[in-house]
Amino acid sequence: MEVPSHNEQSFFLTSPSNFRFGVTSIMPSREKPRAILLLITGMAEHAGRYREFASFLTGHGIGFFSADHPGQGITAGKQSKYGLVSKTRGWERMLENTRSLYTHIRKAHPEIPVFIMGHSMGSVLARHFMAVYPVYIQGLILSGPFETPTALLRLSKTMVWMLSLFTGSKSNSNWFNKLFYGKLNRHFKPRPTLFEWISSVREEVDAYDSDPGCGFYCSNAFYCSLFTGIAAMKKSQHNLKYRKTLPLLILSGQADPVGNFGKDALRIHQKFYKQKFQNLTLKVMHGRHELLHEAEKGKTFYYLLNWMEGHLTR
Repeated sequence: MEVPSHNEQSFFLTSPSNFRFGVTSIMPSREKPRAILLLITGMAEHAGRYREFASFLTGHGIGFFSADHPGQGITAGKQSKYGLVSKTRGWERMLENTRSLYTHIRKAHPEIPVFIMGHSMGSVLARHFMAVYPVYIQGLILSGPFETPTALLRLSKTMVWMLSLFTGSKSNSNWFNKLFYGKLNRHFKPRPTLFEWISSVREEVDAYDSDPGCGFYCSNAFYCSLFTGIAAMKKSQHNLKYRKTLPLLILSGQADPVGNFGKDALRIHQKFYKQKFQNLTLKVMHGRHELLHEAEKGKTFYYLLNWMEGHLTR
């Protein structure tokens, strides 16, 4: 009987503010991992979507941890709670959960290097986390990152605030969600789903569209938390004093409308460069928003593996 190459577990952690959230870990079963990747997911998805990538990593001796955000995945628990977050502490809770998971990994595996990878909304959380909690990690990966102009951020937040005023913070506004997704989707034809911007692979888009844990309409409170978090991250990035030698990879798809077709990745790179970060890598690859679910995802897997391995020996 063949021994499984990895060991997958789902469990719950409790944050210092007593919020219970779900975690998925996928670890090599035959050996101690050389490194661990903490992946911070994006909005309207769940950690289970990254099993293929995690299995690839464990096959090369790298462990994987990821938490489901409030209102997502096993943290939400049931479909009726998808997209719902705290009206006042939504973003703070996501940030605190990230810190709690990082602390858990460090306590369980104190001698193993930890990389952090944030995808999409998770890249905003990763940047904010690294600014307010100057922890020691082996490297930071920003996948599918984006920049939001201050004027657009204020307008969006005002719109959602008004929606909350009239329909309630827990309401999932069909109009605003369709506007949010539709703005990204308009760049692609045909458009059989709202999620053509995810990937150029039909099967990947259909799998996302048919997964009840993905692409759901988020509440007004969620969007308020998101826009509040982006603003807080932008403010925290103005005066970064933490470890300027930190290896930092900025990864984007050249056909990704979320990141302005690779242009936002370049802007983010320039911001870190101006703050004298010394170990920056910018990589724009063929594909749309989710390079880990693209036609050439194998190349992306190996690129990320090689980048992490390259920063394990330094």
